[in-house]
Amino acid sequence: MSQELENKIKEALKNVKAWQRVPTSVSGVFLVKAPSKGTQESVMMEINPIDERGSPIKRRGIFLRQKSELENFLDVMKNDSVGEVLEALEKMTGVTDEQEMSSLEI
Repeated sequence: MSQELENKIKEALKNVKAWQRVPTSVSGVFLVKAPSKGTQESVMMEINPIDERGSPIKRRGIFLRQKSELENFLDVMKNDSVGEVLEALEKMTGVTDEQEMSSLEI
């Protein structure tokens, strides 16, 4: 990691409370400051795609601390069986992308 990026992250998290989400310039990627362990800072990346209103699609996304964790998640998600299981679940529960709830005009 470049020293410049590390400094930007430290500056962005300086006055942030534990578990507070800090948005980044990458859509759906947030930094989260976890409670510190002694003198060691504890920072995680949360991946939580945003919807058309700019809100995260889930209450909590995937939290990562190491690049290897990201690589492991990507390997699992690339597996064709994962998509097949999700398609089966959609059919079983009757939930599809087309059925997304639209906002109510008041």
